[in-house]
Amino acid sequence: MTLEEFGYDDWFARQIDPETEADLTAARVTAIHKGECEVSDGEETRSAKMTGRMRHQAKSKLDYPTVGDWVLVKGFDAEDFGRVVRVLDRRSELKRKSAGRTSRHQLIAANIDVAFIMQTLGPGYNLKRLERYLVMVNESAIEPVVLLSKSDLLKPEELAVKTAEVEERLPGVRVFPFSNVDQEGIERVTALFEPEKTYCVIGTSGVGKTSLLNNLLGEEDLLFTLPVRESDGKGVHSTTWRELITLENGAHVVDTPGMRELGNLDVDEGIGETFDDIVEFSARCKFNDCSHVNTKGCAVAAAVEDGELSEARYKNYLRLMREAALNEQSALEKRDQDRKLSRFYRSTQSQSRKMKGDG
Repeated sequence: MTLEEFGYDDWFARQIDPETEADLTAARVTAIHKGECEVSDGEETRSAKMTGRMRHQAKSKLDYPTVGDWVLVKGFDAEDFGRVVRVLDRRSELKRKSAGRTSRHQLIAANIDVAFIMQTLGPGYNLKRLERYLVMVNESAIEPVVLLSKSDLLKPEELAVKTAEVEERLPGVRVFPFSNVDQEGIERVTALFEPEKTYCVIGTSGVGKTSLLNNLLGEEDLLFTLPVRESDGKGVHSTTWRELITLENGAHVVDTPGMRELGNLDVDEGIGETFDDIVEFSARCKFNDCSHVNTKGCAVAAAVEDGELSEARYKNYLRLMREAALNEQSALEKRDQDRKLSRFYRSTQSQSRKMKGDG
């Protein structure tokens, strides 16, 4: 496989200095393990670690290599480990808020063209969660496509109603129902994976991501799957690290562990794209700073009353906007606290120096 078939093009090539970086190998990160990664030039896969200098200069873990990255490697053909010298600029970054109350982000994958958001039609079906995933994908500047798994659990008329419900809730997003069990709709889904493009399949554990990849890979190279609880449709994902898989037709897929928590931080653009119909209505509001809650002259609230806008979609929009505002406030509070601590430490050090001088 050539670099171009692996997703490399002139946009990445122009970032490399042919004089000072001629001895480095352009490679793509295919897997992340603790403390190291696997990189491939399309022909061979090697283990590699970041150089100490790169690790020292990184402002945060967002600067560390992640699956899908294009990196420059020194000693690619070395017997032990190659050294990742630099990460090339990314076309896209798929990231989420880290688990817990911190405002930090966790980078999931890079240079993704299309994100398949999987939602089960069985136990665990949740439109609010689906919208949250869509916000994250839109914020990452990645094209979203929704895959509705386990269609075999519904009768044809029930499936039509559920599909229409999702399409109405997520206008403009392509939606494809399918089943890993009876293979209904699987050919349409398979055709969505095009050669030389990079995809990711995201969704909570138990929606059938690994089963779908097994169907795409065939029987020769299956991924291990674990059972799903019947009570809530949740499962334990067996993938302990993210990895880039190349399908037989030349498409590339990042397999990601199930994400149970999706925080939203600095997602104005993502929310705007996900709820573009609400943004359009808001342009007609009487006041520019309309909160869309009990506000006189609010066009959004009027659209809900007139039946032009789904009340459930409107409420989820407000909930996500409140959450984004809260996370932004938390980040500001944290920075303010850091500044206060810094002033306290400087004051303490100054007082200590004065006491030593008096002594």
